[in-house]
Amino acid sequence: MRTFGKAALAAIFASSALLAACDANDGPVEDAGEKVDKAVENITPDQGPMEEMGEDMDNAYENAEESAEDMKDAAQQ
Repeated sequence: MRTFGKAALAAIFASSALLAACDANDGPVEDAGEKVDKAVENITPDQGPMEEMGEDMDNAYENAEESAEDMKDAAQQ
């Protein structure tokens, strides 16, 4: 049983070393893929229409809240 544990540990260590070595050399296809990813990120807008609508709703709520506070202050005076 002890030999199996040592063999399993050696296999795990060897496979992790091989996986770490695979990441070191990017090929031309990997480089091209990264360039495409960067190009798509530059083209894609940061906010979509739903995000903009949500921000507009937040702003409208804040404005209404401020108006209500102003009306309350004016009524107390």
